[in-house]
Amino acid sequence: MQLKNYFDINRFLKLLRLELFRSLRGIFIAFEITFGMLFFVGLLLSIILDDSMVFFEHGTGYAFTLIIGGFVLTSLSFNDLSDSLKSYSYLTLPASSFEKFLCMWLLTSIGWVVLYSFTYYIYTLAANPIGLMIDGNMKFENFDPLSEFAVSTMKYYFVLQGIFLVGAAHFKGYVFPKTVFVLILLAIVAGFLIYFSMADLLEEGEECLSEVSPLEGTTIYRIWLSAQWAFWWILAPLSWIIAYMGLKDREV
Repeated sequence: MQLKNYFDINRFLKLLRLELFRSLRGIFIAFEITFGMLFFVGLLLSIILDDSMVFFEHGTGYAFTLIIGGFVLTSLSFNDLSDSLKSYSYLTLPASSFEKFLCMWLLTSIGWVVLYSFTYYIYTLAANPIGLMIDGNMKFENFDPLSEFAVSTMKYYFVLQGIFLVGAAHFKGYVFPKTVFVLILLAIVAGFLIYFSMADLLEEGEECLSEVSPLEGTTIYRIWLSAQWAFWWILAPLSWIIAYMGLKDREV
């Protein structure tokens, strides 16, 4: 089969433009609610109610809203598949499954991170002077979207976002709560399995800690390193593949 049956740049750009314009209204409403809460609740109320506050930082607010907002946005991917009539219209669009997947992945991962980080930076430029007008003795952090903390937050979002893309491709309706429920359930099951299967290893780690000796070289330490490697290098690609296969199956 020819490559253009899977990906054609002109067809992809038209699909990307279509999805972007369809999402503008929702993104605008989300930004209005998010930055309204950040300003009136996160900034103004914090300054007014907390007399002991002498420094206001934007990093925590950025990390929380970027990740949660991105997860919600990702959960709305392939939203047309939740409705029978819209589903038929979406599935018959003149675009391949790969192009549809790549379009939503691009918008909800790199597109969301870039757009939100830039908008948040503009927000802090406006919010800090207003905060100084309310309390001139308080110091306000200058938010840097390229700081180590911000970049680290982007990396975590980039990895975890794929999980909600899987939910969007497989679940029909209420994607976000269903995905969160499955994650909590898996975490509980995994926690019990790890606890009962690695009880001896955990005791070994506790003995090392009690003796104030490093964990390097122990079995539990090697497992922890393997888990870290899998999180950063396997979780995201695996999620993307599962999401793509789910979308492809919906089109059959």
